[in-house]
Amino acid sequence: MVLDLLKSANKPSELMAILKIKFGDYSIKSNSEPLDVLATKLNDRSFCYAARNHVSRSFAVVIQQLPYDLRDPVCVFYLVLRGLDSVEDDMTYAEEGRLPLLRNFHKKCNEKGWKIEGVGDSADYRVLLANFDKVINVHQGLKPEYRDVITDICEKMGNGMADYASRKVVTISDYDDYCYYVAGLVGIGLSNLFYASGLETQELAENFELANSMGLLLQKTNISRDYYEDLNLGRSFWPKEIWGKYTERLDELQKKPYSAESLACINEL
Repeated sequence: MVLDLLKSANKPSELMAILKIKFGDYSIKSNSEPLDVLATKLNDRSFCYAARNHVSRSFAVVIQQLPYDLRDPVCVFYLVLRGLDSVEDDMTYAEEGRLPLLRNFHKKCNEKGWKIEGVGDSADYRVLLANFDKVINVHQGLKPEYRDVITDICEKMGNGMADYASRKVVTISDYDDYCYYVAGLVGIGLSNLFYASGLETQELAENFELANSMGLLLQKTNISRDYYEDLNLGRSFWPKEIWGKYTERLDELQKKPYSAESLACINEL
């Protein structure tokens, strides 16, 4: 902390931001209790914030910095999409159950009492989905304008995820399309939530290209980073149009990570 302050000593705005995060109402209060234990103790809204802290500490800090009126909608938006993503990521969940749920997950946001046990590829994700009725309750208490944005984005994302569950990413167009569904829509949804709050102009909500490109940047970074993990889970989102120039099988790059072909491939990606 002291070293960070010294590095920012000649940058007043940066220094103020550090102090604001550290000592303002933005720091995330850690709770050492497991999320499944907290689920039995907390009311619905408190559970949502506890779940937010457990499943993503980086997003948790960002959400906490939003104007107060936006914190609940964005927290619920994040948890709804985190729940949807957990369904997509659980490769042990049979397709006959997983794909229909992806396409209908947006409807669950309005189905009081809905939750699902044993789905998710990590303990906290499984707890989130096992207590999703709490998220639904908070979602239903939001303004209609917020609920409409959340369910609309969830529907589009779920259908895109289901499409690509049985369709490989082959071309660069596929790559952009998949990233739009799983991340570009997040940026678009956030812009629409900001507009619905009255704190931003309609111009922001209509700036589709900016919102989508932000999502693509984040998702493509994650896809490049998660190469090895995804292969071990039996999936990959690297477009063959790129990696096919350097190898006949994508997993071959794993065996020679510092080769000229591997480095050229990741650079082009």
